[in-house]
Amino acid sequence: MRICLAAVLVAILAGSAYAQSPQSQSVRPGLNLPVGGDKPAATVDPGRESEYKSAIEKIPDKKVDDPWSGVRSDATATPSKTSKARKTDR
Repeated sequence: MRICLAAVLVAILAGSAYAQSPQSQSVRPGLNLPVGGDKPAATVDPGRESEYKSAIEKIPDKKVDDPWSGVRSDATATPSKTSKARKTDR
């Protein structure tokens, strides 16, 4: 049983290593993705750009919201120096 498990494990590892190895195009076709080269220039529409900027300016600033603010007391919100000293003395 252990020999069969070891053989399966070796076959799985060898298969994944074989899939990653570089081979010629005649054996396995490539993805035909462009590698490097010149990229086409993106055209920017000034009207859409101004609409985008105006929409971004309309977004309100994010408010800091603490849902536990009503549960905590002010004394426990900021630890005092004496409590830090106790923790370091242990």
